[in-house]
Amino acid sequence: MRPALYRTLRRPLAAAATAALLLVAAGCGDDSDGGSAATGATLSMYAFSSSSAEDAVLRKVVEDYNKLGRNTVNLNILPEYPTALKTAMAGGEPPDVFYLNDNMLPDYARDGVLEPIGDKVDNPDDFYESLRESFTYEGTYYCPPKDFSTLQLVYNVDELAAANVKPPTTWQELADAARALTKPGRPGLVIGAEFYRWGVFMAQAGGWPTDDAVTKMTMDSPAVTQALQYVADLHKNGWAASPAAVGAGWGGEALGKGLAAMTIEGNWIVGAMANDFPSVKYAVAELPAGPAGKGTMAFSVCYGVAKASKNKEAAIDFVKYLTSPEKQLEFTRDFPVMPSRKSLAEQWLAGKPELKAFVAGAEYAKKSVFVPGFTPVIDTLNDGIQGLAAGDKAVADVVSETQSAGEDVLGG
Repeated sequence: MRPALYRTLRRPLAAAATAALLLVAAGCGDDSDGGSAATGATLSMYAFSSSSAEDAVLRKVVEDYNKLGRNTVNLNILPEYPTALKTAMAGGEPPDVFYLNDNMLPDYARDGVLEPIGDKVDNPDDFYESLRESFTYEGTYYCPPKDFSTLQLVYNVDELAAANVKPPTTWQELADAARALTKPGRPGLVIGAEFYRWGVFMAQAGGWPTDDAVTKMTMDSPAVTQALQYVADLHKNGWAASPAAVGAGWGGEALGKGLAAMTIEGNWIVGAMANDFPSVKYAVAELPAGPAGKGTMAFSVCYGVAKASKNKEAAIDFVKYLTSPEKQLEFTRDFPVMPSRKSLAEQWLAGKPELKAFVAGAEYAKKSVFVPGFTPVIDTLNDGIQGLAAGDKAVADVVSETQSAGEDVLGG
């Protein structure tokens, strides 16, 4: 969700793919069965650091909770979060409460280390359905989403105006805009060569790598082929390219350095543009609709509670506090991440109207979550997408290889 976090998390083959987790570890209260003591517990909160500013807000939220006098939370910000979480779980001293990245939810749910608390917070139906689905595994809703991000079209306002191009609303308009904005040696559009960018076109075409229940591979559907061919053709024509192809690390850098006029990124781009490219005038529009309508992807982190926690009731009390409307607004006020409660959208947008497109995406976003053991399938797809972007792979081969890899995981 944050520039340093989700930008890395959603790039192809990123080694830090689980670095969006926030860990709250090892409660030490005396409620051994986790049942009755809602006060007097000590919770240790482990967190990753995304920025000094956000660290400060997190510390304040914890301090405010501690001042209530019900329980005490000790905050520790860790440099190697994924390792710390796995070590804590495997070592028999699990965290009481923790941030859990959406892509990691299936693995932890399968391992039986999560307490289902999704419906135990106040007004659970207020959270966007797409986000609740991201933290649901085999019919159980495990943890409430803290905040979220979506992918949309980010563009250079001055370049579009100079080329007399309006923000595109359809695939044809996107192709026309990319062509009009292309300059010698520079594409009009930069798209990360990975499923977590190209996947939006699959959704817009009405396709997806699997069925909704993630029990059957559907890569070989005409819709997926149509989507991949559409984006591959943009690259073949020279109107689109990957960030690496233009010498950038990600889409935001390409946009900021003028290496492209448009890119597809999430709301984490806001902080990066403000910090690194403050003079670049940019705007955000919803992604163009495809043959099946609008489509994007949502990314989120939830507050999980450990199944083996000795302080479950106190942990749930803390999560209820963190997910209260007041604290959600406080935590997202100065950052581009968005509140996961639908009722807060207008309040949050009151000071950020230019980010409306990102919020709008929550209503139709696809979850980016599959099942345990599915990572090699996404790796296969990412390899294929990189080949399509480079022009040395055929869509039929990418479809066939990914379909086969998925059937090895899900069954034929």
